[in-house]
Amino acid sequence: MGARRRLARIASTVVLVLLTFATVLGSPAATGQQPASDLERRIAAAEAELRAAQAKLAATYETFTNAERRHERASAAAEAAQAKATRARTEAAEAARREREVRTKFDRFTSASFRQGSTVGSISAYLGAESPTEMLDRASLLNVLGAEHLDVLDTMRRAVERKTTLERTARTALRRAVANRNDAAKAKQAAERAYTAAEEAQNAAKAETERLADERAALASQAGSTVSGGGQTGTGGVVLPAQGTLTSTYGARWGTIHYGIDIANEIGTPIVSAMAGEVIDSGPASGFGLWVRVQHSNGLITVYGHINESLVSVGQQVSAGQQIATIGNRGQSTGPHLHFEVHQDGSKIDPLIWLRSHGIDI
Repeated sequence: MGARRRLARIASTVVLVLLTFATVLGSPAATGQQPASDLERRIAAAEAELRAAQAKLAATYETFTNAERRHERASAAAEAAQAKATRARTEAAEAARREREVRTKFDRFTSASFRQGSTVGSISAYLGAESPTEMLDRASLLNVLGAEHLDVLDTMRRAVERKTTLERTARTALRRAVANRNDAAKAKQAAERAYTAAEEAQNAAKAETERLADERAALASQAGSTVSGGGQTGTGGVVLPAQGTLTSTYGARWGTIHYGIDIANEIGTPIVSAMAGEVIDSGPASGFGLWVRVQHSNGLITVYGHINESLVSVGQQVSAGQQIATIGNRGQSTGPHLHFEVHQDGSKIDPLIWLRSHGIDI
């Protein structure tokens, strides 16, 4: 009896050990998997780190862009002020010529009046009249001469005032032109320094952002969140916006900043929305010819430029992978391609890194 009880206790212990061992073997840690909550936290951390790195680089580019805009505005203001000064000087010279002309006319009139032995409007001009009729004729003539005398004086006064005003305007415009030229020179220097800093930051940030993008993509792939669409599929509801050849990337180039990537293909090639969202722009756009912009729920905005045709309207809800336009060659473009931008919290970030962070390579 005691032996049977001992055997039963041993059997129960073995079963408990086996169950515990099976539980351990079946746990995420034992199988190399991570708990979903931990994986989500790591994805979120990688996402935040990548966002911060891209925003920092974008801010460096914006510093250059803003300095370049200040230079352009100051240069334009200097040219406008110089043109205004030139016009004012020309008009002042014309006013001075008019003043001299009127003054000469006045001097001739005064000399003639003096030679006649009379002063316009004085009583001596009436003396010597032999009859009331002659006196009236003289009075009429004096009225005419007096009116002309006053008109000449008024014209000369206006000419002098205009010349003075125009000369003052010219001096003010010239001072403003000099100040604007100085501002433009300072802004140009600031833009050049900012561009150099942008190039350096780009080179330094490239490896780090790529590392972060790969880390984020690897973590997201473990979570198994993918979406299908017309192009290459990725994680987090992201789709490649168009098929084609990558011909230009994001960053400093030729003394300017290129804020997107260019995907070249034939005119009419489908363009799809990279994520689900709402169309906030569809139509003409400066530089792009035509564009579409889509606002997404996570605060991102994607931009599709140089399109040939828009297939959506403002306010329309679109899904990831839904066709919204076709590739074109409109605006400031050297060939058929899609110019694709990603705006994150107001910063224009690298679309290539953003796509790569969602498992999409191009």
